[in-house]
Parts: sequence; structure tokens; C-alpha cells
Amino acid sequence: MDNCDLEKLSVSGVKLHPPFSPELTEFRGTVESSVSKVTLDLTTSDCGASYNILFGDGSSSIKLKDGVNRVEVEVVAEDGTVKKYCVEICRLSAKLAELSSLALEGDIPLHPAFCAKTYEYSSTVPFHCSAVTLLSKVPDKKIKVTVNGEDSSKQVPLNFGDTVVEISVCSADGSNSQVYTVLVTRKLIPMAVTFTDGKQQLDYECPVSLTAFYRPVSINHSDPKHVFSRPYVEMLARRSKVDPLSGSPLGDGWKVVEADLDREMSAAPVKCFFSYRGCDSVMKLSELGSHSLDCPHKPSGDLDAKDVTATDWYQKHFRSTSSSCLEIETKHSLEVRNWEKRLQMTAGEDSVDKLCALAQDHFKLYRQHLPKPGDMLQYEDGQSPLHSLEQVAVHYASAIRLSSREARLHFLLGVVLEEQQYATEMYGLQRKADRDRDELSDAKSTARQDDILAVCKLHGFLGTPTVQNQLQALDKEYQQLREQGQSSKADYVQTLYIWLSKKTSKDSSAAVQDEESCVHRALMKYLDAWSLSPDSWEYNLHVGRLLLLQGRSREALQHLQSGLALRPLHPALRFFTGLALLQQEQRASEDTEKEAALFLQQGLEHFVSQRCSKSWVEQDPSDPLSSFSTHFLRGLLTLGQLQQRNTLSGKAMSAEQVYHTYRGSADCPERESVCVPWRGERAAGVGAPGCSVCQFALLQRLIQEGECQAKPGIERQSLMAKRCQALTALIRLTSIAPCQELLDMQERACQLAVLTTPRDSHALCLLGLAQLAQYDSNPKSERSKEVITDACLSFQASIELEHKTQSGEPLEQLSKQKWWQDRQQAENEKAAKQSITQRAGVKGPSDTGVAKRGANRGRGGPGQRGVAIAVTKAPAPAPPAPIRGGKAVRPPAKALAARGRPGAAAKPDKSAKPSNNSTKPQLPDGKSKQDCCHDAVETADKPAVADRASPSSSVNRQSHISRLGLARALSRSADTEDQAKELYREVISMVPGVHDAYIELGQLLEPIDPQAAVEVYCSFPLKPVAEQSFDDAFITGEIVRLLMTLEQYDHPQLGQSLVAYGKVMGLSCIDKYIDILDGKRMTKLLKSVYARIHNRQEDDEDLQDFFKFKCWI
Repeated sequence: MDNCDLEKLSVSGVKLHPPFSPELTEFRGTVESSVSKVTLDLTTSDCGASYNILFGDGSSSIKLKDGVNRVEVEVVAEDGTVKKYCVEICRLSAKLAELSSLALEGDIPLHPAFCAKTYEYSSTVPFHCSAVTLLSKVPDKKIKVTVNGEDSSKQVPLNFGDTVVEISVCSADGSNSQVYTVLVTRKLIPMAVTFTDGKQQLDYECPVSLTAFYRPVSINHSDPKHVFSRPYVEMLARRSKVDPLSGSPLGDGWKVVEADLDREMSAAPVKCFFSYRGCDSVMKLSELGSHSLDCPHKPSGDLDAKDVTATDWYQKHFRSTSSSCLEIETKHSLEVRNWEKRLQMTAGEDSVDKLCALAQDHFKLYRQHLPKPGDMLQYEDGQSPLHSLEQVAVHYASAIRLSSREARLHFLLGVVLEEQQYATEMYGLQRKADRDRDELSDAKSTARQDDILAVCKLHGFLGTPTVQNQLQALDKEYQQLREQGQSSKADYVQTLYIWLSKKTSKDSSAAVQDEESCVHRALMKYLDAWSLSPDSWEYNLHVGRLLLLQGRSREALQHLQSGLALRPLHPALRFFTGLALLQQEQRASEDTEKEAALFLQQGLEHFVSQRCSKSWVEQDPSDPLSSFSTHFLRGLLTLGQLQQRNTLSGKAMSAEQVYHTYRGSADCPERESVCVPWRGERAAGVGAPGCSVCQFALLQRLIQEGECQAKPGIERQSLMAKRCQALTALIRLTSIAPCQELLDMQERACQLAVLTTPRDSHALCLLGLAQLAQYDSNPKSERSKEVITDACLSFQASIELEHKTQSGEPLEQLSKQKWWQDRQQAENEKAAKQSITQRAGVKGPSDTGVAKRGANRGRGGPGQRGVAIAVTKAPAPAPPAPIRGGKAVRPPAKALAARGRPGAAAKPDKSAKPSNNSTKPQLPDGKSKQDCCHDAVETADKPAVADRASPSSSVNRQSHISRLGLARALSRSADTEDQAKELYREVISMVPGVHDAYIELGQLLEPIDPQAAVEVYCSFPLKPVAEQSFDDAFITGEIVRLLMTLEQYDHPQLGQSLVAYGKVMGLSCIDKYIDILDGKRMTKLLKSVYARIHNRQEDDEDLQDFFKFKCWI
């Protein structure tokens, strides 16, 4: 009687969602644009019930319009009960142009997830994936789809880096279209790329990674165009917001995607990476990844046990199968430490198996919660990956309490503790308590650093000295205070010494030797496990690894050899044994070096072959042979150094291949997925310095090869110049503290660049900056007078060469420099020896070769090859150098800047000035327009180019950077300060927006004419306050400081400078000035400043209450 259900409801040609059920009343369906009419098929459950179709004319034939057609069916039971069913039928418009589904074949995910109204997607595929197929569906079969203008079912070939795939959708009636784009990115290939064409090797080389461009981008407005691999330049841009090569600031939209270059490069022919093993295949770069997976010459991973069992140490200690006679010096006893007890007390479970299961569950959570690319490192309490890892440690420690003699438990706890160190260093994860403590100590750290720099100035170390010089100054100050009886001050200086030593120690064992560190605790647990099971290869491996970090190389080698004897085919054991063999106190013999090199290469080949496998997904950071392991990277550096001497022959990687692999591993994009320090950088010291060592080694190899050729090609000469410039930029932008090693490397690289192109204005400018950095590092060194004089000469030469060609004779400013003279003398002696050898009848270079070299005489300076008589006479004596000895040297200008600029030093994109960081003397604001084209340059052997210069030789462009550098060099002496001031004014007229010129000129003027300094600062073209940066705030801060010192409270710039400075730096930075103005009753000015800082009117009700409280009204 009351049954008003439908037994059946269907629509012709329409699939209902959800499927019909009498209990449901809402349904929907879609029809194509060609369908204009559908038919309803209805049946009631009760034959006595009736229904009415509430749509159109009420018939079961439904005429559809475009869009949603809501059809209601009213069912009436015999007793009058009514129930309504609703069907929404959407008729697609013939003008609709969209997809209903989009995916990549092979379950490759799209980001974001597909939505018909979202038109841009991205996807990442393995490096060996050379083509993809897009799977698209349309809601209307009459909608047409093409992929990159071709049939949608065809495979899309992929470039080496990025490939933009366009899916064009055309509506059924052809009136509308829509384009979906998918950016498909191939992961970086884990090996060096060698092009068959030498010119392409040069054209396609990234100056940072030293291998083929990967996802190339150029710097907007760079001239000539500066192109980099995208991950690497983004990494450098996070450290300093400047063009790595020119030092020009990076503005908004600085990246320009070089899609055409990516496509062109992908089609270029390359050699197989395994050519050193006999593969002679040549393929397109885009096919190199897929080839590497199937290359028959790829290392199989099958090692020969004889490589181990035939060694002298194995024969001596492990020849007997019954027992080992190698005595291990490590003395260790199993004990429960206080930190273990604290972990054990927090768990209540009493089953070892359950505790281990809980530990494994938490470790899975830790892996799941690790930050992905682009993630912010912010977690709610209890949600941090580190929290999960701590729980793993708790469970394993508690399991050890229940079963203390089970070696595996101790080992697993050690793995977790080492992982904690990794999580802290790689991802910057910290416990909340540690983070709060660090935040509270930031101000104290800044104050201590300021005090250290003040002490350094007292002892003649100006600017930001190297760590060694800072420690030296503190030690001198401590001794003087003790002699003067000022014990309290001496104690404070001693505190500064200890703090600095701990903060910046270069000792790679620091983290391991710190008993509170996770790495030290991990070593203790590995030793616990080893003491319980000394015959475990695994425990010996991990003990040996960490003992190497601690500097206990003798013990480390004993453990590693013991492990390798137990497992001779294990690649990690071989690799670390090789590393340990070379770290013993006694110098390694030639045979030992060959053995070590073989083991190191086998570990590297294992790393490469693992990456060249379809089963490889991502690196496990806990794997000793991963690019996250600083041990592994150090081993690569060592192998490269060995191969520079050709220690291994036959099927061995060249030094270049090893160094290229290091560069790709040390700066791999995986490290940069989250903007934090990479693993072990603080402890191991192989990050930026290691990459610089690689760059320099590759540069030296290039020059050595050039010396073997009578006339190296233009490509090689240009490549040398390019690498010199890139190495200089890399050192300048390194994030580590300045050290003498980097300063020396920077200077040598710049000298090589000048030797290659002695008339390149930009190369001379970079040399001057490197020489100035050497001076600022230690103004009282034996070389200080020499390097500051050379710096002035280099800058003067750079300026003189502007608008002149890069071909011709080197300028006399070069011949006056000692390093150039030394090089020339060495070449003369070498040429003389060759001449004597030839006259003695010994076979030497052909007469033709000598003639050719002689034809270039007098054009290359110190780089000249040939007989002694072919060398040009030395130029006339130089005029006196601009810096006269014996006079007081003015501190670097930026050393004075700290007092008016709280917090500004922390800004990452600020140019490092000589006195702030002597390894980074080049300005970011220096928008260099140097022509870096080296189509007509000579080699280091023959710097001159006049005899073979092309008709359109490169012309040097004008730049303010050389003038700014010369001004800085001249400002170091009181005798030449006036010349420096004029140069600063010239820079300001050339490039009005360079902060440094105003700041350094102002600091020169301040002691003698502070009013003139104010005028200089006030002339800076400031942006609107809302757009001002920390650099701008330094300018306004100096204006405020000087005007307040001069008591010019009515100066028109004071109020607006206070507002700008307070808005950018915060109100706390102007509190002291507010108090002074309040004491002077400058209430009108104060009310105006407060109102503008808070973007309010002075008559604002809240501000009025505040003004009353301050008694300003």
C-alpha cells in the first residue's frame, strides 16, 4: 500500500552513477554532444503505484539541452505516499575542449593529480627512460587530441633533462581548443658525459658541474649569455643571489629556460661511459641512459677474490683458514652508559621481539616523514621524523637491557644513532629543545663573533680573517692579558678561543670524538657489537669506518682487513680498506697505492653499476657507498689523485672520469632537495673545498694536455679560460669559512686564466680580486706588500684594456708582477735547456715545431714555449707601485660597517666584501658586462694571440667592478685614500645602485668629514620602503647613526631614514635612537616616525593612547 519505490530506472545510452538501487534517489550521467534525446525506462516495485516524469512534456522521451538536465520522477504509492527520484543528465557541449583523464604509461605519477580544469603538470622519470607514452581520455569521442602535434598514441622521445609535452584538445565542433602541458624531467645520469666532438664538449659543459648541461637555464640579461645546469645554479643562488660568473645581482625572473639548447644537446653524439672497459658505442645523449643499463661492458659486480687473497697482508695474517693472526689493537669493554640508561628507562615492554618490531615500525614512520623536495621543515610536536627515530633508539636500548649479550641489538642501536646524526646534518632536523636553545644562543653567537673580530683588529687581522688567524689573534690577546694581570678578561678571551675552536674546527674527527654526539655513541655501540662478535664482517666494517673518521687509521685498517678477509667480495669493505691503506702514518709504497686504487675503483664501479640498474630507486643514506657518505666522496677524491699519476692501467677510469663522478655526486640534486647542509659537511670537510679541488685538478690536467701539443686547438684554450673563471666563481661562492687553502687555489686559478688570455679584462679583474683577498686575509704577512701592489696592477690593467681587443701583447702591468716574472724565468730556463739538448744532438722537437713556436716569440710572456733567444726582452722598469710600504694601512672599509647594520650580515644574497669575507671579494651588485667569449684565446703555454687572432677578435667591455676593486685596494693605504675616493665616485656615476660604493666611500669620509659621508649615503637611490632590502637598510641605518651622532635632529632625511630602517630591521634596532630623541623632546618627529612605521595616521585612536602613555602629547 505504501510502497513508492522504483524497481527499475535506466536511461538509454547513459551509465548512471551510482548504479541504480531503489533506496537511492540521486543519480547522474553524461552523454556526448551528439546525443540530443534519451529515453527513460521506469518500473515501479508495486503495481498499484504510479509515477510522473517531471520534465518537459512528461513523456519518457527526454529532449536534452547543453549542460545539466535535471529530470525528476515522482512515484505515488496507493496510500498517497510520495517519493522523488532525480537523474541529472549532463549533455556535453560541442564547444567543450577538455580531457577526462590523463596519465603516463607505466604508472608514472603526475603532479598535481589530474583535474580537468588544471592544465599544467610535471612528472619525474628515471634517467634511463628515453620515451614516454601519454594515456589520455576524452568525455566526448568527437573531441580530437594530439600530442606535440602528432597522434596521441605515439611515444614521445625525451630530452636529456626536461621535455615539455603539449596535449592539444580540440572541441567536437572545432570552435575551441585547450592545451595541457606536462613537464617530464629525467633524473640526472650518474656518470660523466663525453661528446665525440671536442667543440660540443666545450659548448655543452656546465661551468659548475663540469659535465653536460642538465636542464639548462641562463641568467636573464647576462651578456654574453651565462648558462648553467639548473640544479647547480639554484644551489649557488640559495647561497648568494648573484650570477656565479659575473657577480651581477639576480633579480626577479632571473632564470631563463634553455629548451632549445636541451633539445639540441640531446641529439648530439656521445661516447659510452664504459669506454674505458672497451665499449666503443656512440649514441645520442638522450639515449645514453638507456644504453648504460644494457651495455655489455658495464661492470657486472662480480669481483675476484684473488684481488684480496693475493695481497701481502692477507697472506701474512689470514692464510690459515683456522684462525686469524692479525692482532687488533682496539681495547673495548661492554658497559651500560648513562645515556643508554636514560633511553632504557622510557620503555615498559618486556619482550625483545616486540621491542624490535616496534622499533622497525617507528623506523618506517621515520622514512615516511622525511622531507620531500620543497617541503618546509616544520612539524607539530611528535610528528617530526626525528621523534620517530628517537623512539627507535628507545626500543632498541630497552631490548638491550633485556638481552645485553645479543650483538645484533647493539649494532642496530648504533645504526639508529648514526642515522640521527645524518638526519640532523642532511635535513637540519632538530629536537624542539635543541632548536629553542639554538635560537636563544643566536644573539650570543653574534656578540661573540663581533668580539673576536675586534680582537683581530687589535692584532692587525683586518676584515674577516681566516679561522687560523682568528685563533692566533685570540691566543696573543690571552697571553697579553695574563701578563698584565687582567685575569677576568683573559678568561673571557679563553672562552672565545674555545667557542671558536669548537664552532669551526676543521678536524674531521670532531663529531666522532665528542662524547655527546650521535656518531660517537654509534661508534660505542658498533664496538659493543664487535666485542661480542669479533668475527662479524659487518661489525668490523662499521667500526673501521668510524675509526677512520676519528683519525685512528691504524686500528681502522685492522678492522677493515679483518672484515675483508671474512667477506673478500664485499665492495664497501674493499673501498674503505683502500682508503685506510692510504691513511697510515708511513708513506704507502707503489704496490700499496695500486692495491688501494684497485679497491677504490671497485667500490666506485659498484656505485655506478647500482645506479645503472632498473631496480635502483633511490639512494639509501645509510649505505656506505652512497653520495651522501662523506667517506665515499673522500675516497673518490683520493682515487682521482692516484689516477692523475696513472696508478692503475688497463680497464681503469681516468682521473677526469673520477673527478666528474665526484662532482656529480657531491653536488647531486638529491642533496639539494631540501635547503639544508649536506651530510657530514661540517665533520668531513669535503663539500665545497672538495669540489674546488676537483675543479683545479681538472684544470691542471687540461693544461698538461695542452703542453703536449705544439698548438692546442681553440676549443681547448677556451675551455681552460672557461674553467678558470668557473673555479674562481665556485671558490668565491663557497659557503664555508675562508681558509688559506681556498685563497691560494683562487689566486692560482685566476693566474691560469690570465696566462690563458692575458688581455682579457675580466680575467685580470678576477685576479685583482683574488690578490686583494690574499691581502685582506693577512695584511701583516710577508707577501702583503707584494699582493696589494699586484692587485692594483691587475685592476689597472683591467681598466686599461676596456674597449680593446683580447689579442695582442700583454700589458706592462703584468710584467711587473712577481708571479708573472717567476713564470717567465722558469720558461726561459726550460727553453734554454731544450736548446742545449738540441745542440748536443739529442733528439728533440722538430725544426718545424721550433720554428712555429719561435714565430710567436714575445707574445706570450711567461707562458711562452720555445728556445731562449725567442723570448721578448723584459719591459722597462715599472713606475712606483701605488701602495708605499712603511705607511699605516687602513682597515678594510667593510670592517667598520658592523656598527650600523645589526642583522644584515646574515642576509644570504649580500655580496661579500673584502673585509667581510676575504674569499668573496666580488660584488653581487657589480653587473659585469665583460665579454667572456674566448673564441680567440691562446693556451697557458702561449698566452699571446696576435698571430692567429680571428678577424673579429673579442673586445673587452667596460665594467665598474675593476674600478671598485682598485678603489678598495687603494683604500688599504692612507697615502692613496684620495685616489680611492675618486674611484668610488666614478663607480657611483657608472652604476648608481651599487651599495658597496656608497658604504665604503662613506666610511672613508666619515673620520675627516662626517657631513660629506651623510651626503654620500643620502644620494643613494632608495626604493620605496616596502621594497627595501637589508642592503638598503644598511644605508638608511648609516644615515640615522651619523645624523644622530652629529645631533642634526632636524635633518630632512632623519625621519624617513628612521622609518625605513625600523620597518626593514625591526623597531628594536631604533630603540636607542628613539630614547635619545625622546630625551631631546623631539616629539613631533617621534609621532611621525611611529605612525609611518605602523602605516597609520598620527590621529589614530590606538596611537594617540600610545603617545599619551609616552607623554608625547
